[in-house]
Amino acid sequence: MSVNAILTGVLDSLLPTAAELYKGDATEYIVFNATELPDDFADDDAQHYRYLVQVHLYTPYEKNTLAYRREITRRLLASGFTRPTVTPAHDATGQHFVFECEYAEAVADG
Repeated sequence: MSVNAILTGVLDSLLPTAAELYKGDATEYIVFNATELPDDFADDDAQHYRYLVQVHLYTPYEKNTLAYRREITRRLLASGFTRPTVTPAHDATGQHFVFECEYAEAVADG
């Protein structure tokens, strides 16, 4: 299963979730992106892919986001991601929290 599918499956039941760009009408939503890096080299090839993941929570300013932030962290951990660092990145349009974490999977043969 791809990292995008895992993240969508884990987070979409909490809030509308999209990879890279959300095009819906909701005022509260999640967007994510992942960078894939080859890792654990042996026998002249990578044995795993390491993913540097960012999950972005967007809400209006008046929303108390503590429950969302805790639940996103809980769901990421339960799905095998590392514990995320959470950075506020608010702007004039509303609240924005960035969750940065990692995920790894074995390289499939062939």
